[in-house]
Amino acid sequence: DAVAPVLRIMSEPAAAVSSVVGNIRELAGIRDKNAELREANERLLQWQSVAQKLESENKSLRSLLALVPDSAESFVTGRVVADTGGAFALSIIVLAGQSDGVQKGQTVLTGNGLVGRVMLAGKNSSRILLISDINSRIPVYVGNSEQRAILAGDNSGRPRLIFLSNTTSVVPGDKVVTSGAAKAFPPGLPIGQVVKVEDSVIEVEPYAAQDKLQ
Repeated sequence: DAVAPVLRIMSEPAAAVSSVVGNIRELAGIRDKNAELREANERLLQWQSVAQKLESENKSLRSLLALVPDSAESFVTGRVVADTGGAFALSIIVLAGQSDGVQKGQTVLTGNGLVGRVMLAGKNSSRILLISDINSRIPVYVGNSEQRAILAGDNSGRPRLIFLSNTTSVVPGDKVVTSGAAKAFPPGLPIGQVVKVEDSVIEVEPYAAQDKLQ
């Protein structure tokens, strides 16, 4: 009790100094944070300027081209329940039909790429002709040069490219996508890649494996 008042008095300057040091450190941290925020704000302003410029150019180009925006795409998802064979050697049945908005001729996709197209649409189910069926013919672009060709099914797992103007320019690894010719399919849909070029026979491995369709 005798020394407590003295200790209290002695501790006050130390507490004051500690408080001042803490405040100084806090202020230094705030200054550093402010500097970071100012730098980030400057970068955002630069990107905002770039975005505004691009938006202005985009509006100008659309005006010059009188571009009509594409309508929004819609889709339904159907579960594969059967591989029927019959007149179409490579076709499947899915549980989606006219009541779901499915119609004959529509494009069929998986998350990996093109599967085929709707050949018959019932009320609650549909038959899908696969791209590897011998009856399937699809206009395509091949490789970076976008050489035109026809992807022809042959009832194997690897449809072939036919009617190429220059087969020597095609090499394994070239990507194959729909061309949109004759409006058979929308353009640019991924199909697969070339895996074999031998004696003018060019085979394509589809991205969507027909034996794994679900």
